[in-house]
Amino acid sequence: MIVTNIRRLGFYLLLAFAVSAGSLAWWQIWEAPGLADRQDNPQVIAARRSAPRGSIFDVQGQLLASSTVIDGISRRTYLDPAFSHVVGYASLRYGATGVERTWDDLLTGRSDPNPLNDLLNDVLDRRAAPRDVTLTIDRRLQDFAAAQLGGLPGAVVAIDPRTGAILAMASSPTFDATAFSGDPETAAAPWAVVAGSPGDPLLDRNRRGHYTPGSILKVLTAAAALDAGVITPQTTYPDQPQQETDGFVVSGFTIREHDLGSLQPALWPLSRALQVSSNIFFAHVGLDVGADRFIDYARRFGFCAPLTLGSASRALAADASYVSARADGGCAPFSDRVELASAAFGQASVDVTPLQMVLLAAAVANDGIVPDPFVVRDLRAHAADPVAGPSEAVVETYGGGSGRRAISSAAAGQLRAAMVDAVHGLIGQVYAGAGSVARYGIDGVLTAGKTGTAERGPEVAPHSWFIGFAPGQNGAQPSIAVAVIVEGGGAGSGAAAPIGGAVMAEWLRLLAGG
Repeated sequence: MIVTNIRRLGFYLLLAFAVSAGSLAWWQIWEAPGLADRQDNPQVIAARRSAPRGSIFDVQGQLLASSTVIDGISRRTYLDPAFSHVVGYASLRYGATGVERTWDDLLTGRSDPNPLNDLLNDVLDRRAAPRDVTLTIDRRLQDFAAAQLGGLPGAVVAIDPRTGAILAMASSPTFDATAFSGDPETAAAPWAVVAGSPGDPLLDRNRRGHYTPGSILKVLTAAAALDAGVITPQTTYPDQPQQETDGFVVSGFTIREHDLGSLQPALWPLSRALQVSSNIFFAHVGLDVGADRFIDYARRFGFCAPLTLGSASRALAADASYVSARADGGCAPFSDRVELASAAFGQASVDVTPLQMVLLAAAVANDGIVPDPFVVRDLRAHAADPVAGPSEAVVETYGGGSGRRAISSAAAGQLRAAMVDAVHGLIGQVYAGAGSVARYGIDGVLTAGKTGTAERGPEVAPHSWFIGFAPGQNGAQPSIAVAVIVEGGGAGSGAAAPIGGAVMAEWLRLLAGG
């Protein structure tokens, strides 16, 4: 009996040890990153208050954010308001946003990139060193993009379509977070100034702004139709010329064309229809693609679900975009043929973010593959003097993955050619010609693009859109794709296209060492 009891006791002690060890491993290794990111965690708040915080640099090593501890309080300094939305802020009173939040535990040294080191630090009762973060964004291009917006409400996002690296992500209006990122006792007044400013400067329009896209969504419609074999670049619709004048009646509803000016309706194939930006043509195309297949292709490009910038564990989140009404599962089924036809040219319930639209352009540029976007390039040892630049000691590097194929290479090539014509064709120059990089000093390079004039209702100025990429000519590898929106900016040709062309030209100039 005694032996049995001893064995039983030993078993229970061994079981208790196993449970305790497993629990310790679970909380210290697997659950530690989530706990370290909770903004209501007292340890997080205490660490922010007095701990030295790592610095943030641009891809060229330009300092963007750094901290000093004064009177026991860690005070953050932000050097460039053009980065406020992507860098975010780390406030002792209002929490953290952007990269500051996503990488908070590493910036403050509350955890180590290696979870086993975290466990060892706990055992030895020592603190991990703060780390520095380097972005993929080039400050020169970021500041240029922000200057092009000129304070107008809107956004510019640029991406390398080959790698997914974000090159610029400017949102306007912006703000300076320095004043409310230090002493929490003095943060309320400067916060109130920013929060109460017109135009909602705290909103990151690239990731969180929701807009009707207008004609830039015709790129998605064409991509789906070409890949599904519903149309070829030579497809025309016999009734379309007459419908340009009389309207296209769908289930009793008349779809009207936009003002064509002196242009006479004709049998327009894809290239000409994209240059003209014919609503009638793309309504036909959308109906031929079909409701279910249209939503399926939208999902392939990333619509209907939230987007992320970076890996799942440390990603900046972006809102979902929709081609139909919102539903719990993403995009709801189209209610009828009228909604489908209208969505095909970017109206109805279509609701998008600029980030989603730059991924659409990037996929066409990238041979039909949607790149995985990311905004942090590497994690480094903390630089003792961040003004002098980042440390040479790289702890971890990051990338965007291999992406996912949305359409075939053949379909992407056909659409790419049509988008080049949309900028450089005889008719396309009228609508999107201002998006050509040649207008901004870059010779010998063709630009692919599409403008959008997103109607918002009577007596309300439409949003001005442009998406595109360069170089666009056959045989060239595009190095930049952009999406631009100017809220209430009117025609896409007038406000957004010049910004898009100038930003792409500036990047090509920077790549060439200019």
